[in-house]
Amino acid sequence: MEKFSRYPLSVSLLHWLLAVALIGNLVIGWLLDDQEDLVTLHKSIGITILGLVLMRLANRVRLRGRLPKTVNRAGTPAYFVEIAVHRLFYTLMLAIPLLGWMKTNAAGHAASCFGLFSLPALMPRSRELSHLLGQLHSLTAYGLVALIGLHVAGVLAHRVFKAQNILPRILPLPQRRPDSQAHTAPEQSNAAG
Repeated sequence: MEKFSRYPLSVSLLHWLLAVALIGNLVIGWLLDDQEDLVTLHKSIGITILGLVLMRLANRVRLRGRLPKTVNRAGTPAYFVEIAVHRLFYTLMLAIPLLGWMKTNAAGHAASCFGLFSLPALMPRSRELSHLLGQLHSLTAYGLVALIGLHVAGVLAHRVFKAQNILPRILPLPQRRPDSQAHTAPEQSNAAG
């Protein structure tokens, strides 16, 4: 089986922190209709997600020369789907918390993060605008769920159809060497697929 170069540790950690925060906040968002006491938690996690996304973007720019290349051959449908999915991920990861922030302001509330600080108001108070922004917030969240499914399906498709285990590239774990190489050869760098 092919070996692929791995993402830097900071990229891996931010990937998995965002994954946990996003999935957790999506679940909390679906529970809001039944449990209003979760609203404050949902808003606080949303603000945290916005901060993590901005950190992730800055980190990717900082490390752009050290990021592994795609495993999909340029010009193939898989390559274009990968590029589109990643761009949409960033768009939605920014849009969803921003829409939530604006919806909160339009409802006449401050967007507070765990009671530690509040974000400045972006919108004037407006019930109609709050409703519209809430609808957009929900729709973009459903779009994110679809993208997460497509992302996971892509990883599984590489494993099943191409016999490529690409998941270790993004895991924030130490790289394991096969026992046969552990005693005989110095560690070699992985080539991108």
